[in-house]
Amino acid sequence: MVKLRLLVSTLVVLAAVDQRVVQAGRPAWSWLTDSSDITLVPEQDERNESVQPLAPNRRQPVDESYRLPSTTAPIHYHLALRTAIHENNRQFSGVVTIQLKVLETTSTITLLNRRLTIQRARLLNDATGEEIEQPSFVTDQRTEHLTFSMSRVLQAGEQYKLWIEFGGQLQNNNNMGFFASSYLDNDGVRHYLASSKFEPTHARSAFPCYDEPKLKATFELELTHSRQYNAVANMPANGAPVPDPDNADYVTTRFEKSQILSTYLLAFAVSDFTIRTTGKQDVYARSNVFDETAFPLDMGNRVLDALGVYTDISYYDFMPKMTQIAIPDRGTGAMENWGLVAYGEPVLLFNPTINSYRNRKSVTTIIAHEYAHQWFGNLVSPDWWEFIWLNEGFATVYEYYGAQLAHPEGQYWELFTVEVVQNAFSADASESVRPMNWNAGSPDEIAALFDTVAYDKSGSVLNMFREVLGDDIWRQGLKRYMTARQLDGAVAADLYTGLHEALQATNAGFLPAGVTVSDLMESWTSAAGFPVLNVRRTYNDDHSIILSQERFLSNRQLPNSHVFHIPFDFTDGATRDFTPSPAGFHWLSSKASKIATTVPNDQWIIFNRQQTGYYRVNYDTENWELLIATLRTDPTRIHHRNRAQLVNDAYNLARAERLDFAVALRLMSYLKHETEYAPWSAAGSALTYFYNKLRGTPSYEHFRVYVNYILADAYAALSIDTVTPQETMLQLYLKQFITTWACRIEHPDCLARTQQALRSAYDARTPVHPDISTAVYCNGLIDVSDEIFVWIYEQFKNSRNQAHRSVLIDALACTRNAGQLESLLSVALGTGNEFEAMLATERTRIVSAIYGASRAGVDALIDFLAKPTNVPEFVNRLGQSTLNSAISNIASRTNNPAELDRLDALLSILGSNIPETVASSARATVQNNFNWFTSYEGLVALEFFEKFATMPQEL
Repeated sequence: MVKLRLLVSTLVVLAAVDQRVVQAGRPAWSWLTDSSDITLVPEQDERNESVQPLAPNRRQPVDESYRLPSTTAPIHYHLALRTAIHENNRQFSGVVTIQLKVLETTSTITLLNRRLTIQRARLLNDATGEEIEQPSFVTDQRTEHLTFSMSRVLQAGEQYKLWIEFGGQLQNNNNMGFFASSYLDNDGVRHYLASSKFEPTHARSAFPCYDEPKLKATFELELTHSRQYNAVANMPANGAPVPDPDNADYVTTRFEKSQILSTYLLAFAVSDFTIRTTGKQDVYARSNVFDETAFPLDMGNRVLDALGVYTDISYYDFMPKMTQIAIPDRGTGAMENWGLVAYGEPVLLFNPTINSYRNRKSVTTIIAHEYAHQWFGNLVSPDWWEFIWLNEGFATVYEYYGAQLAHPEGQYWELFTVEVVQNAFSADASESVRPMNWNAGSPDEIAALFDTVAYDKSGSVLNMFREVLGDDIWRQGLKRYMTARQLDGAVAADLYTGLHEALQATNAGFLPAGVTVSDLMESWTSAAGFPVLNVRRTYNDDHSIILSQERFLSNRQLPNSHVFHIPFDFTDGATRDFTPSPAGFHWLSSKASKIATTVPNDQWIIFNRQQTGYYRVNYDTENWELLIATLRTDPTRIHHRNRAQLVNDAYNLARAERLDFAVALRLMSYLKHETEYAPWSAAGSALTYFYNKLRGTPSYEHFRVYVNYILADAYAALSIDTVTPQETMLQLYLKQFITTWACRIEHPDCLARTQQALRSAYDARTPVHPDISTAVYCNGLIDVSDEIFVWIYEQFKNSRNQAHRSVLIDALACTRNAGQLESLLSVALGTGNEFEAMLATERTRIVSAIYGASRAGVDALIDFLAKPTNVPEFVNRLGQSTLNSAISNIASRTNNPAELDRLDALLSILGSNIPETVASSARATVQNNFNWFTSYEGLVALEFFEKFATMPQEL
């Protein structure tokens, strides 16, 4: 075995140094992964800040002691901060003067403070600024309440100023509060910067404040910093920086008085970045990626203008400018600060020579998500975090819809169903999931609300009502809602009122008798989960249908008395009208109902046209058979979004034991004739589920026959190793999907063509076209020489584009060569100048990419960890949680006795290096994998694949 570390000095294993624990990224093909089956390390959501797993079922009273008393409220802040981040000095100091009003008679003023050192405080006369007294103060560490006690009683209606001097420490690359980041210039010199991210409860870690969303105020900000640096904030600078009288090396940048805003939306940064400007928008980024700021600046202008027209409320009526800033080593999150939107570099910067169509899509939709927040969250903020879906749900809808408005040829809206609705279904089918309206008290509880419910479920429900009301009425309702609550907080009822008023103004006959918009929407926003609509046709002379509803759960069926107001529409094989319209919707507002139709008994029927409704649909056996027959003969007779719906619903209904699994698998076999991306994407989770179950077992070959059968026609129609200018984004998505699966099941032509494409690129020393690079690099590297492997590693080492570096990490992890994999793991632990440019997230991404790419990667990781000298270094550099996660993922990918023997041996070697709970959980996971083969689901699936392998036309 050739050791790459003997071939190239850059891959030498060096001694590890202490490194903070970080979260891993996803493998190159993990967009195919069924998260219910594979254990993955949590990661940052591309649309916003770090997204949490779904909150547990916390049905207990909220501890209101974390809330501020209602005795005083802010009017205006004057905040002055001083930082020496240019020297990598993490200390900062500040003075804040808060103009406040007294709402109830009190002798105390309570703010919020997290780990700030309060040095002095003075209560001042609001009109004259004269000192009244120097109050005593104390911070409650649990509630973070900073309470100032006065010797006098403050009367309701009075106004004061509270002056506070304080100090703090920049947090370290954790995307919270006032935090430090860094980057390397082209000469390898490290530069430091400081920026803010305050949502949801982190403003209090930068300055004492009323850190609750409803307690809005105006802000005047000044930042003192190195004269070699610049400062940026929500508002434009108020003139040129002013020399600091105490130190000639510093200047103070003062900013114009802000609009009324919540503390979590205040934002600023101090850096040596360069700026690109067009009109009233600009982009800040480090100078060595300046060329990568042109695309986001152009797209930002397009999106902001398009959303202004759509909402009929111009952004510039409230804010004078818009700045986007790319923060290095911030991950893939973004934050919608009013007038200063902050992004991790991979989701803002775009270089067309190395970044793919997927990067372009991510940059576009994330800009649209954050810009949608300028209305939904910034202009109107949630009264309390209970209603965070009023921010994130709307932003999720308009990240796709707004991108489509700004760039219609991009086809972004086509991805909403498979990326949002179907993703929401997956997470929302648990018995313990929370509803959209869900209160929280402590900061930890508040942070847990930023979950899939807040984003994808809420976006799905809101879009359902947009479709049902019709976009025109919807927009009128949003205009009423935002006009009524602008520069203030809102609760769910405010939205309902705006929509109801718009509906009444049009005299549209939309509402069921005696039902309000509030009644309709509350049945979705205040109830956990979502329903399955059961459709049972009677096949008699009146062509009647019995409809019923119940809550859909992925693993059980339980009685539930809740009734969703379900808007339903349908079409059939004779009419084939798949266009949703307000006039076509009806309501199921009871547990069951019988309706009459004119649909012939020999024609299929489909409910939920284009899957605009947030519910699954199950049919009687005969209707499923009619649908399967049509899909197999001419799938174009059914709209492609409904084809995606049928695939996704059938698979998940089968997993929930509501439909025979053989029916779902027979339906999926129609994909042999499928040419659209959405149905293939919907099939991805099912295919991955069975791949993970069957790989390494005797039944795997039967599964390969099935997958090869459904892929054959689509694969033959694609040119997997070239890209033409005429290919659309969806065609590129489809090409990557088909290529990934063809190579994954070891299709000889796929492997040969990707390996040849990589060899040709190497011979010409020309990078592979970015739009096919993921498939070509990963599959081409399966069996590759050390020279080509090193060539790609050198591209990674020299790249300054974080998104590009992630693609190359995932590619390198695809090799099946044990020596190359060992060397790559050594890179993850490397120290010294060779590895100075590596981000902590990149180191952990290497590990997760290796175990995620192939069983060869799993075995290489086992071999690496089985060497006792490697384990302390692994934990020291990557953290205990990375080791624990690696063990869990090795177990998830253990499918046969030989693999179990390898895992058992590793657990014995590791001994006390991992918690006993991790070891026992790993063994339980393997046992569950083995038990699946004797489960009802497993036996049905195995029988189907075995029969299909011998007689596919008979199934």
